[in-house]
Order: sequence, then C-alpha cells, then structure tokens
Amino acid sequence: MFERPALVWLLLASPLLAWPGIRALRSGQVLAGLGSTLARLFCFWAVVLTLAGLRIPVHGSADRMTLVVALDQSRSIAPDQEAWMMRQVTELRRSLDPRDQLAVVGFSRDSQIFAPPENPRITNVRELPLDTGATDLSSALATASGLFAEKNEKRILLLTDGNETHGSALDLASSLSDQGIRVYTSAPPSSALQRVAITSFESPSVVRAGSSFALRLDIESEATQPAQAVIRLFADDNPAGAQQITLQPGINRFRLPYHVAKTGAYLMKATVSVTAPLIALNPSAEAPVSVIAPPRVLMISGNPAESLVQLLKMRGYTVDMAAPRGLPRRPEDYLAYQTVIIANVPAEALGTAAQEALNRYVGDLGGGLIVVGDSLKDSGFHDGPLEKALPIKFVPQPPPPSREPIAVYLLVDRSNSMSYNSRFAAVRDGERIRYAKQAAIALLNQLDDTDYAGVIAFDSEPYVLGHLRQLGPERRDLVGRVERLEPGGGTDFKLSVETARDEILSSGIAVRQIFLLTDGDTNRQYHDHDKLLADLAKQGVPVSTIRIGPDLENLRLLQDFAQITGGTFYRVEDITKLPQLLVHLTHEAQNFKLRQSTRVETGSSSAVLSGLDLGKIPPIDFFAVTEPKDGSEVPLTAHKGAQTAPLLVSWQYELGRSAIFSGDPDSIGSVGWLRWDHYAEFWSQLVSWVAREGDSGPFTLRAQGGAGGALEITAEKADNLPVMNLFCRITGPKHASDIALTPNGPSLYRGESAPLPRGKYTISLMIKEGDSERLLSRREIATVGVESADAAELKLKPTNIALLQTLAHQTGGAFDATLQSTITPAGGIVTTWRPIDNLLIPLAMLMLLADVFIRRQILAS
Repeated sequence: MFERPALVWLLLASPLLAWPGIRALRSGQVLAGLGSTLARLFCFWAVVLTLAGLRIPVHGSADRMTLVVALDQSRSIAPDQEAWMMRQVTELRRSLDPRDQLAVVGFSRDSQIFAPPENPRITNVRELPLDTGATDLSSALATASGLFAEKNEKRILLLTDGNETHGSALDLASSLSDQGIRVYTSAPPSSALQRVAITSFESPSVVRAGSSFALRLDIESEATQPAQAVIRLFADDNPAGAQQITLQPGINRFRLPYHVAKTGAYLMKATVSVTAPLIALNPSAEAPVSVIAPPRVLMISGNPAESLVQLLKMRGYTVDMAAPRGLPRRPEDYLAYQTVIIANVPAEALGTAAQEALNRYVGDLGGGLIVVGDSLKDSGFHDGPLEKALPIKFVPQPPPPSREPIAVYLLVDRSNSMSYNSRFAAVRDGERIRYAKQAAIALLNQLDDTDYAGVIAFDSEPYVLGHLRQLGPERRDLVGRVERLEPGGGTDFKLSVETARDEILSSGIAVRQIFLLTDGDTNRQYHDHDKLLADLAKQGVPVSTIRIGPDLENLRLLQDFAQITGGTFYRVEDITKLPQLLVHLTHEAQNFKLRQSTRVETGSSSAVLSGLDLGKIPPIDFFAVTEPKDGSEVPLTAHKGAQTAPLLVSWQYELGRSAIFSGDPDSIGSVGWLRWDHYAEFWSQLVSWVAREGDSGPFTLRAQGGAGGALEITAEKADNLPVMNLFCRITGPKHASDIALTPNGPSLYRGESAPLPRGKYTISLMIKEGDSERLLSRREIATVGVESADAAELKLKPTNIALLQTLAHQTGGAFDATLQSTITPAGGIVTTWRPIDNLLIPLAMLMLLADVFIRRQILAS
C-alpha cells in the first residue's frame, strides 16, 4: 500500500498543526476554528501520504502471462533428472504464446536468474554457478516472485524433488497467494542411473568394554533389481570387517554386530562399494562410540561362585566380595556398583533391611541385580522386598529325585614325582600328594552310605587301600588309610586300572566311574594300554583322568583314556582346587542318567543372548523352580523329565533391571556350561544388560553430538539432592574448555560446548569448590565434527509429494499438471497498485488555500 511506509509516522505531528484552530475554538470562534483545524489537518495528511507513496489496488483482467520456471540444481538431482527439467523448459519455449513472458531461475542453496522474463522464443538459458550442497525452495520462490510484470497473470513452475534442507517454502505460500502468484509443482521421474547412498549410520553412544553391540546402517538403492554390494567397517580407519550384501530396491537396513574389548573412544566408519552400472552417491558415513570400563560388580555370597568371579575378572570386570550379614542398609551405598549378584544366600542371612535397600537400589537408582543358585530355592524370600525387584516369584521346591547307588573307584598316584612342589620341581614338599589325599577324602565324605567305593594307591605297583564295597561301614577306616599315604617308587597305573575295572564289573552296578589322579608320569609306553582302552570302552566303564600340575608327560595318553572310555579329562594346574573338582565330578557320575533327559529351550528374544549360537546352549542338571511374573522375559527354559522351570528370566523394574539364573554356576550340574565356548560371553552380556548406566558413583554422564558440531553434555544424578558448581572439562589435542552444567530438573544437569573438530577428547565431570576440584567421573569420547554442508543432499530420499501438493494447493496452482494446463491463461483478475499523487497534491493545495482564507478573512476580523 505504501512505497515508503516509514514516513507514515509523520502523522503523529498532526496535533501541532491543529493548535491554531484549537486556540480559536477556545476564544469562541467555533465554526472558523473548526474549519481551520480540518483544513490544516487535511493538507498535512495529503502531503504525508504523498511522500509515503500511497497506492491503491486496481483490479482488472490480465493481459498476458509471465511464467517463471524454477529448476532444482542441488546434488540430490541426478544428471538425467536435470536433463528432463531442461526438456521441460525447451517444450515451454515452443508452446508459450510469443506475447507471454518466460523466465528461468536456478536454485540450490541460493538462487540465480538463468534467463530474465522475455519472449519465450528468444529465451536464452545461461546456467550460472551455484552452491549445490543444499536445497532452499523459499529462496527460489522469493527470487521468482520479483520477476513478474504487474498486468500479467503470474505463475511459477517449480521443478524439484521437494526435499528442502534450508528454509521453508510453505512460509511464503500466503504471501504468494496475496500477490496473485500461482505455484505449479512437478517432480522429475526417478533417476535411471541406479544410485546408491548410505542414508543413516548409527552406533550406541556408550557401550561397555567386552560386550557386543550392533551398528545400524541404512542404504537406499534406486536400482529396479536386486544388486550386489560390499559393506566395509572401520574402527579409527583400521579395517574391522567386510560383508557381501544384496541391495533390494528402496531402503535396506542392516545390523552389524561388533565387539570392542578395550575402553576408549572410537570413530566407526561404514563404506559401501558397488559395481557398474550402480553409482555410489554417498559411499561412507561415520559414527562415534565411547567404550567405558566393564561394570563394577558386588557379589554377595557366603560361598562365592568362583567360576563366575574368575570369568568376570578375566573379562576386565572389577568384582568385590561381601558377606550377606552386615550389608549396607541405604540404597545409595550400592551406587559404587553397576550390578549386584546374590549367589547361594538364604533369606535369613540377607535380612529384610538389606533386601529393602537392594530393592530401592534397583527401582529408584537404576541399579542392576542378578540372583543365582540356591538363593532361588529359599521360599523365605517370598513376598519380601527382594522378590518385588525380581522377575520371578519364589515357590516351594519339588523333592530331590531319588537315585540308585553308584560305584566309584579312586586311583591315587603315590609315586616319588607326587612329592614335588608343583611350582618348583627341586623342592620336595609333598604338595601334590597332599592335595590328592584331600581330594580323595572329600570324595569319600560326600558319597551316600549306600554307594560303593574303592581306593587304590599306586606307584610301580598297585596297593589296594579298600576293595569296592558299600561305603557305610568302611568309610572311617578307608579315610584313615588315605590320610596315611606317603610318596615313593615309580609310576605304573595300568594294573590299578585293570583291578578297579574287574571289581566294578563284578558289582553289577550300572552307574560307575573310575577316577585316575596322577601327574602323568608312567614307566609304560603309550601302546601298552591299547587293549585296556578298547576293553574299557566296550565294557562301559568310564575313566575320568585328572592330571595334577602343569607338566606335559603322557598328556595324550590321559586325554585318550577319558575320551575313548566316555570319561572326562581335566588338567589341574591350581591343585588347591583339586578336592572341589573331584566332588563335582562325583556329582556328575551320580546324575548321569537324569542328565540324559535334561534340555534347555530358547524362548523370547533377548539382548543377553545376542551373538550366541542358540542351538548349542548346553543342558543343565540342577536348577531351582520359580514362577515368572507378568511382563518378564524368559529367554531360556530348562526341562528335566516332567519338570519345567525358567532358567533365565529378566525384566525392567522401575528405573533398573534385574534377572535370575536358576542354576548354580559352580554346581556340577553346570559342568556343561563351564565347558561351553560362550560361557564367559553369556555371563558378561547378562551382567552388562542389567548393569546400571554410566560410571561407578552417583552420576551418569552422557555426551552426544549436537547442532553444528557442538557437544551436548548431560549429567544425571541418581538421587534428587542438588549439587552446586558442577562442571564438565573437555580436553583434547590443542583444546581445553570447562562447561558449566546448569540444573534442568531435580536431578538433571545440562551444558553445551562450542563446535568441536573431528577427533577424540576426554570429558571429566567435576565439582569446583573455590580453588579445589573434585573429580567425579571421566571417560573418552569421539566426535565426527561439523557435518559437511552437503550431507543432507547426499542422502537419497523419495520425492516430498506432500510438500509439493500443499504448496500448489495453497497458492491456487496444481501438482503434476500437464504442460498445456500450466500455460493456458485462466483469464483471472490481476491486481495492480496505482499511486494517487494526482489527487493528493491538488487536495493539499486546496486545503492550504482554505486555511489561509479562514485565518485572514474570518479569524483576523
């Protein structure tokens, strides 16, 4: 309406011009004063409106048409699609009436006029350089809207895929409509170049060392048929694997399993390689991952599961032990640990106060809890605080299965070599024979009175300490004879094995076992035992061989004795564990028949079992019977005859997670699991899955890439107690900065860094108190830096039809209209804005003369 609207503010001076007339009104000259005031005001208003350039709309029929074609020149447009758009321009030049006007605008991140409005027959399209790394439709529409002749019908033909990465075209729709500009939209057909692009590559921001995780990769293919490609994975530019894949038309989603053993920060990169005729538009992408230390674990047990403790330590976990009595009663006291494991602890020993603290540690503070072994058989936990946090209900246990007597024959090496220290052969302190005797006594003491046992001590000759008889009346004497054993002589166990075999066969007992304890030294050759081995295998008498110490003599002979006869071979380097091992092997013999009917089935999918061969999960002989709660996951179920019970159960309990494993990791019934190749991986994944997020301590520290390469820092406190002066220090090559973290909730603190270059950094969470600093946690991170300017353009996306349709509808145009309907005039009304200076200037002069007349002829008299 105004060419210079700022000058309209001069109207605020109107009261000053009206003052003479107002003074006349106050002196009693009403009509003259009123006339003078109106004349002066009308004169002043006419002058101001003239200076401001007042224009009025004039509606009329359009004489001709001006068509502006906007061509998308961004990188998301393929060369054959650009050629299609230029063909549309050529067709318009031929089809438009010569009296109409045709203009061409090219756009991507910015816009350029390729051809000004002119006769379409002489239009010369000159392509000018553009930054093709983005798509800004609003810039194209704004440039096009300034090219129209006022009296012509106004149309824009927008040729694009509609995937704008800058600006918002819809924000201009209302303004274009008010100007009478109709927008016609059309998208080029799909490219025939069969382009391929990585559209997304993501990794978890934080994972724990020793655990497996999945990288998510999305690849878009414009090919019309399945095509072969190769994915390659890199960690810090070092090859980390490759995979041949088949790309289907459209979006292809892949999960790439990966395992990181060491803590630190890594820049993961995925690449895709294709062969002609495919073209890789965006062949690589990066994602950062921060690998933190394995969880810190607290094991609560009066009898710790040693195998579990050792494998967790082997995987880098820190494992602390605590007796069940005297545990902390505050949930916060467990925040030093990500996971708490309760193994073989009765309810009475744990106590209600500790159970309540552990319940709140999981529920309120997001801790992890695992219960294993005999604890799950104690119905004293039923309806207690601990049961509330667990995914199962405690139920009364079925009576143990009855069994028939077994026959066990124990052969103990008492030769001179058994008197050597297992670490220093020159020191004769009797260490091997001492532990061998302890193992034999432990075995005899744990057998039932109805079982049959025999013991032979051998050097170069066998010495029968007790023939195979029912153990009840013989136990005490037999234990005494074993205790009095002394080393001496050579080594020959062949006759001892034959004696034990003959007595076992004579007993007729079906469940039987010979245990051979020796350091492996023997006076005989390997093949002297061939017939004996064949006979034992044929007669069904298993021989389990236990090699004491690290020596390598006759290793193959002992292994073959076990393998050929159906026994078990163990090489015991830590001989202090020999008694416990022998007891376990005896349990295995006791439950030989029952074990044949035991099996484990997989159920619901679980991250705990990720990457494991589910078809090779071993059976387990002993397990507690529990009842899973609603909402829990049961990935593993154990079956033993008519008895069925969940073996692994997990769930989310409020803020934390908990799980149970109904077997005892150190029970002989779990021997199959101890031998399983993935035993350590199973337990490390279970512990990591339940583990509380973040580092040990009260804070969970997170860092993720923000806009423009900045780093968004979040520190979440486990409780709601506020802290002051919380900072995050970021250090790296040639970089150091402190970011103040401000409260963003009862327990949430946030901060944001300046943009960081691609690379690796260390972030440290701390509290500053005056000149002192208190470190709370620290970790290494990586960042990919500022995203490249054309990153969005390198991702194949389908045409944004919804945007193109909406834009056309809101401006009165059409989507994907025919060429003829696009150029056919609608005979519409066009609006032009005309100045009215020719009226305002005479009005101002007339009002000025009227004011002069009134003041001189009337007011002066």
